Amino acid sequence: MFIHLRTALLCMFVFVFIGSSMSRTGQVADRIMALQEKGVRFKAVSLFERVPNTPENEARWSGAAKKAEVLKPIAGQLRVLMSDGPKYISLSLPTFQGDLLLDLEYTEITTSDFRINTASGATVGSGIGAHYRGMVRGVPGSWAAISVFDGEVMGLLDDGLGELVLGRFEDRRDEFHILYRERDLHRRNSYTCATQDDGEPYHTDQLELQGADRTIRCVRYYWEVNHNVFLDKGDLANTINYVTGLFNQSAILFDNDGIDVTLSELFVWDVPSPYVGPASTDFLDEFGDERTSFNGDMAHLIGYGGGGGVAWLNTLCSSQSRLRQAYSGINSSYSNVPTYSWSVEVVTHEQGHNLGSRHTHACSWNGNGTSIDGCGPAAGYSEGSCPEGPIPSSAVKGTIMSYCHLVSGVGISFNNGFGPQPTAVIVNAVNGASCLGVCGTTCDAPGNLIATGLTVNSANLSWSAVGVTGYDLQWREVGAGTWTTVNGLVGNTYALGGLAQGTAYEFRVRSICDAQTSAYSSIYTFTTAVPCPDTMEPNNTFATAALITLPASVSALIASNSDEDFYRFTLTSTSTIYMSLSNLAGDYDLFLLDGAGTELASSEYGGTTNESINYANAAAGTYHVRVDGYNGAFSATQCYSLYVNAYATGCDAPDGISVSNITETSASISWPSVQGASGFELQWRLQGAPAWTSVPGNVTSPYSLAALEPYTTYDVEVRSVCSGGSQGGTNSAYSSTTFTTVATYCGGSAPIKVGVQVFLDGPYDEVADLMTDSLRSRGLLPLTEPYSTLGYTVVGATATTEARFEITGVLAITDWVLVELRAENAPYTVIESRVGLLQRNGLVTDVHGTQFLEFCAAPGMYRVGVRHRNHLSAMSVPVSFGSGPLPAFVPFSSGSSYGTDPQRVRGSRHLLWAGNALRDGQVLYTGDASDRDVVLFLIGGVIPTNTVTGYLTEDCNLDGTVRYTGTDNDRDIILNTIGGVIPTNAVIEQIP
Repeated sequence: MFIHLRTALLCMFVFVFIGSSMSRTGQVADRIMALQEKGVRFKAVSLFERVPNTPENEARWSGAAKKAEVLKPIAGQLRVLMSDGPKYISLSLPTFQGDLLLDLEYTEITTSDFRINTASGATVGSGIGAHYRGMVRGVPGSWAAISVFDGEVMGLLDDGLGELVLGRFEDRRDEFHILYRERDLHRRNSYTCATQDDGEPYHTDQLELQGADRTIRCVRYYWEVNHNVFLDKGDLANTINYVTGLFNQSAILFDNDGIDVTLSELFVWDVPSPYVGPASTDFLDEFGDERTSFNGDMAHLIGYGGGGGVAWLNTLCSSQSRLRQAYSGINSSYSNVPTYSWSVEVVTHEQGHNLGSRHTHACSWNGNGTSIDGCGPAAGYSEGSCPEGPIPSSAVKGTIMSYCHLVSGVGISFNNGFGPQPTAVIVNAVNGASCLGVCGTTCDAPGNLIATGLTVNSANLSWSAVGVTGYDLQWREVGAGTWTTVNGLVGNTYALGGLAQGTAYEFRVRSICDAQTSAYSSIYTFTTAVPCPDTMEPNNTFATAALITLPASVSALIASNSDEDFYRFTLTSTSTIYMSLSNLAGDYDLFLLDGAGTELASSEYGGTTNESINYANAAAGTYHVRVDGYNGAFSATQCYSLYVNAYATGCDAPDGISVSNITETSASISWPSVQGASGFELQWRLQGAPAWTSVPGNVTSPYSLAALEPYTTYDVEVRSVCSGGSQGGTNSAYSSTTFTTVATYCGGSAPIKVGVQVFLDGPYDEVADLMTDSLRSRGLLPLTEPYSTLGYTVVGATATTEARFEITGVLAITDWVLVELRAENAPYTVIESRVGLLQRNGLVTDVHGTQFLEFCAAPGMYRVGVRHRNHLSAMSVPVSFGSGPLPAFVPFSSGSSYGTDPQRVRGSRHLLWAGNALRDGQVLYTGDASDRDVVLFLIGGVIPTNTVTGYLTEDCNLDGTVRYTGTDNDRDIILNTIGGVIPTNAVIEQIP
């Protein structure tokens, strides 16, 4: 059915903007994770490099957004990906928080007979870019749509924290791109859809998926682009790029809910069009009058103006072409910043109406004519007289077909998609539309065949769903002459049974399309399992227990629900018995019995958790081991692994371990004394890590662990060293415990993040635009910061690891710096101080390598000071700091510092003044407080050619050697700072 435009479906969008975020499981991420589980390799690709947020760059986006990243395409990489890009890529997007990794799959967004036409008949190139869809690595439910063109990338993604937009600046004066979070835009998008829904409520069966959760048919879209979009984009190429990228971003939202859509034709008005509006209803009427036939199942006019969008409701397969149409009035940018999500919401919402979905606040849902949410009435828009539905929380947000963007503090999240009921309505409508075919004009064979869950006689077969009506499957033993055929499968999985153990089989699948079948797919081969040998049977009673010699490693089966296994061994002296049971197919339990069958100890964890027993002071004699399946658990194919050993008792393991004085990076480990122990051995690791770190030699209690990571869980173990050697083995006689370091320096409050770029004049190489890392390469940098010993108060981590100093290249470490957070209006007040590691490229990281420092102060306006042990300090102008995930960036390297000549300028770089060897806040070449004399004094004061090597304040160029004369001497650094001509000049530090 459809509802007449004049009385019902009239969706008008007025742009004012909102952001939203949440996480859910979507089919795009599920598809990518399935590919990864199958071992598909995603090729690493880098398309961008970060650009410092200079005042000039910030001016390009600050009118639109509160925060943003500026990225520059790496020369030639976009064209390489377009011309010869792999099907699966891992795209790295650089940010201040580190690289954001997107695992992406190449996607054909068009039909095989897709074409582009223009109103003028102008020739159009064949390329429409390379389009990818995928997820943020490690974030289930995330999604990303990336479209790559020559000189431009369009991206829309959700990383679980909200939507991000990636695109080229609208002024297009260079190739710079912007990456920002939608919620950081200054404006919000508020749209209304004037729908008077007088239709019947959905039936219950319409609101539940009928069959698979993905459409078996595909909706082909004809998109037409109005002249005003062409004029705004400047030429055909830019227009085509923008609209195809927009289609990919809208289509991924359908894809994520299992709805297949594709683009069959694109028509561009490169001359004035007959579509003049001014209202959106006028645009749709004009479109219907002009476009009486089109190459597609549904048609959509894209343009500017009209106040929003309009669409007909539930008009799939309508005999009237005008009823299978929609209009979307989009906004492609705001204040020089691309705003793809604005347009995606309008287009996707309107196409959702075409495919059968009403608004979620309509009295049409839940099988009883009520609403899904109450956002419409809360904003003053009601549809029907049913009770108002619930308002989603700010964390949950609304769906694509809702009005929750009009409710303050709620919003719409693309991550919610259409929502379960609207999705079911659309999927069922598409699957039930006899006018639709499968995606593509040919009937393609399925791909990604795989066999899983292999047993001795069965396997689960699966393949990629290609959106067809069914499948035929054939299987056989490898080498057999004929196939066994299974016809008419609806889903994309099949449980195959009745197979022989240890035998190779193969299978293939073909698609069943409307009027034809595809060729069979390539063949996939698999081999059924072979039962592990159960050589110690029969041993399923106490009397028939199998004899084992210690140490013993046994592989055996619990082959039925009544099976249990017994083993026996003999001790010749008092010992500690250790047993472990692993590689469990089910909930197996482990028991230790004495020679009479009395239970001495047991291990009965649930599920497939490994079992273990450590039984001390076992007297000489015969013992039995029992293994069984709890509540009948068994496996006829998977062997368990049993290990049994005994250790002569020399001394006991420590009776418990305690952990105290836990900080962000350290903890004190204590344990009681043990009679007969000559010492103790300690080892620790990240919880669950495969390898332990052993402390060399014997340790004493308490022992301090240092250089730990904040808010990280660790395992620690201690064992006794007895007079005759180590008591027990590494897995048997350790006492163990677990602890977690302190979460943050801020007592649990959310820290603000400060990104800093600063250059030191002493080690700066103007040609390379980098600082040197001689101190690091010569092994002179200390693992602990130097500023505490200079009298500064330092909060937080103060030490790093050797691994940080092993990094080479532009990210190599030049030296330690001290970063201060200062009051805005009383800048002499230091609120907090942190140490950081200064990279050659000027970026300051924390001791772990994170590209920002965390402070505990509340969000607000602050100044930032940077100190170095032999350069003059500098302080920034006031900067606004929030509590979001991205840091506020303070570019000392480009100026904006407090005071008169606060930094030296070399080319385009601003650098901290070098030569403050005396650390007195000024650089002097002559006089009583001369920094030159400090250098001369260090090398002996008599022979000017002497040198001294080390991590020294007098080393003004930070090359690791203090020199008074000759090449790379430190005296000339001081002379250059004061001007190089008048030796009595002075440079005074400007930080208060």
